[in-house]
Amino acid sequence: MVLEFNSSPRPTVGVEVEYQLVDPESRDLVQIAPQIFAAFPDADWVKEELLQSTIEINTKVCEDVGEVTADLEKKAALVREVAKRHGATLVAAGTHPFAKWEDQLVSPDERYHRLVEKVQWPARRLLIFGLHVHVGIRDGETAIAVANHLEPWLPHLLALSASSPFWEARDTGLASARIKIFETLPTAGLPHRCGSWHEFERLVEVMIRSQAIETIREIWWDIRPHHNFGTIEVRVCDAVPTLVETVALTALVQALVVWLERRIVAGEAPPILHPRIVQENKWRAARHGLRGAAIVDEEGRVEPISETLERQVEVMVPVFRELASTTQLPMIRQMLRDRPSFARQRAIFQESGELREVVDCLIRESEENRPFHI
Repeated sequence: MVLEFNSSPRPTVGVEVEYQLVDPESRDLVQIAPQIFAAFPDADWVKEELLQSTIEINTKVCEDVGEVTADLEKKAALVREVAKRHGATLVAAGTHPFAKWEDQLVSPDERYHRLVEKVQWPARRLLIFGLHVHVGIRDGETAIAVANHLEPWLPHLLALSASSPFWEARDTGLASARIKIFETLPTAGLPHRCGSWHEFERLVEVMIRSQAIETIREIWWDIRPHHNFGTIEVRVCDAVPTLVETVALTALVQALVVWLERRIVAGEAPPILHPRIVQENKWRAARHGLRGAAIVDEEGRVEPISETLERQVEVMVPVFRELASTTQLPMIRQMLRDRPSFARQRAIFQESGELREVVDCLIRESEENRPFHI
């Protein structure tokens, strides 16, 4: 199988955010995605997801994170206005604190019904919400190389975005329950490392021929090359409550991709950790978020995730400058320093004993576009 990679000569950036549709009165999810989708019949930037309590908003292909901010802010406002007419608002977090997957309706698209029939329980309970970031790459070989070197950073990105401590009215004890739920899908989780674009093409061909997947769209790895868009797509992050956090994460992903590509070209790329080490680090990120410590070399040396990420951000300051995203550095540093979303949610519940209060805070954070610290 030949997968033509649509080259992106510049490191353009695009974002996909999966939003919860929440009733401000009950604070529960509501099944109004079809009505919202119908309100934008000619738009390709608003999409239905598996469940009718989810709506996805996509940005256009943006030159920098400034464009991402303006585009996502405008589109979210339009969708929020339609949702308001149907008695709902938009919330971004990896999971809803108390909604039950058993109560959710599958979207009308036949593709989703085929998925549920095929995968059954793991698909039915996908009441989760993610943030996906695309960064333009010049060719397939570069995409594979950068994806391989970016893989060890996936736990750090997950830790920074972790916003899903609750699941069906229970405190899971995790920073990101979303990622553990998503991993139950047969083609989700850490990527298979390919040595070349041809090897990736061959793997996709085998999976389609064996009916493991219908199309390449059903490879739901935490990071994957997207040949149609000419991008690397990073899919590991939880959705985060505010636009400022979303854009900061986007800027960080874009900078990492560009920095790694340059190191690879210069023959100075850092070593790639063993897949089992990356898997362990991802578990630590899911369990503890930024409060966790990750393995940083093949000797088993351990370092706090926040410290590793903070040092890497400082190394990449010149890249942020070139990408016109230095405006995001204060927010990235704040996210590394302050209480992350999963901890904010848990603190509110411990103080109030009410998961409805947690939802109220998520709504407030989204509407005011600032993390709420208690």
